[in-house]
Amino acid sequence: MERKLLFTLSLGRGEDQIDLIQMANIPFNKKTRIVMKDGLIYIGNGNSNKIMEFSSYGDILSLYYNSSENPVPAILSKTSGEGDYSNRNAYAFDFKNTGEIAVTKGNDLLVEDTVPYNRIDYDEETDTILNKIVLRFDKNGDFIYFLGREGVGGSPFSYIEKIHVNTKDEIIIVSRTLESWIVYWFTGTGSLKYTINIPLDDLPVPPDGDYISSLESIIPDQNSHSLFLKIDYYNKDSRNLYYTSSYLWKLDIGKKTYTRSVRIPDLESSDFDDIPGFLGVNISGYFFFLVHKSGNNFQLMVISESGAVISRSDLIMEDDKISYRDLYLDPSGLLVALLGKYDRTEIVWWRSDLLRGVQNEDSKS
Repeated sequence: MERKLLFTLSLGRGEDQIDLIQMANIPFNKKTRIVMKDGLIYIGNGNSNKIMEFSSYGDILSLYYNSSENPVPAILSKTSGEGDYSNRNAYAFDFKNTGEIAVTKGNDLLVEDTVPYNRIDYDEETDTILNKIVLRFDKNGDFIYFLGREGVGGSPFSYIEKIHVNTKDEIIIVSRTLESWIVYWFTGTGSLKYTINIPLDDLPVPPDGDYISSLESIIPDQNSHSLFLKIDYYNKDSRNLYYTSSYLWKLDIGKKTYTRSVRIPDLESSDFDDIPGFLGVNISGYFFFLVHKSGNNFQLMVISESGAVISRSDLIMEDDKISYRDLYLDPSGLLVALLGKYDRTEIVWWRSDLLRGVQNEDSKS
């Protein structure tokens, strides 16, 4: 599958640069995330506490930034906050520790951040620090509100794994504690609809064995009030754990029951050295997985809800040259990646949305 380089970013703290500078042998401890919406690329750079919006050609369109950690913008106009807007603006905000990002249908920006120290809560029962909120900005850069566990203005979340926005413009926040994953499902205006607690000691298991379960990810369906849990299963002998299989489980959050499970097909070759990673589900209901084959070789696998393989496509990612990467599957099934290298960062995509069979006729544009 052909890779297209959209644009590159140089390393640094300028408004159209990205800070992915890494000290030797020290892992990244800040999140850098990429999202695509209506052909625009949004990049949240945790190391510099900013979010950049680009055209698909690499032109910077807007910047949300902490002014104490970033230089004064030179390319973009600096808004006064009183309605004086141009087409390309920079918006200063006192971000503490940006993380996950998402974009709504109306191009409002959702940003994970950390509350001030005096607002941090602690849950003794689960031994969990509660210090995360989700900020919402409109397309003009104005701060609207923040989301907490109860909705607008609510108490902080625990660690946030991901922020999703579905086709109904509902906001789904996936959080984690040491003992469970907790999903908060909000309306498009921030009212809480569901809180779904998924204990790690009560995960579903296949009926044909005694397994140790490992929950990899939880991703909401694009069109219904359902969650998909990707769970890997292991057997254990006296010394080691052995990977056996992976399943997707569909959880109907209204009924609070698992309504379907599908075994993720085995890898094509024993030469593969990885477990399939769940990228997401497109609007047609097909599931996308990325499998590391060897070296720089990967395979994108698409399956239906029945478990039938729709497509297997090889792609190259130059993994040996990448120090940081983030992947985003847009609702159509197009795969976008941020690939951080030692001297630059590349923004690329693969048109996996055009693979044969991955779109229903009524979802094609």
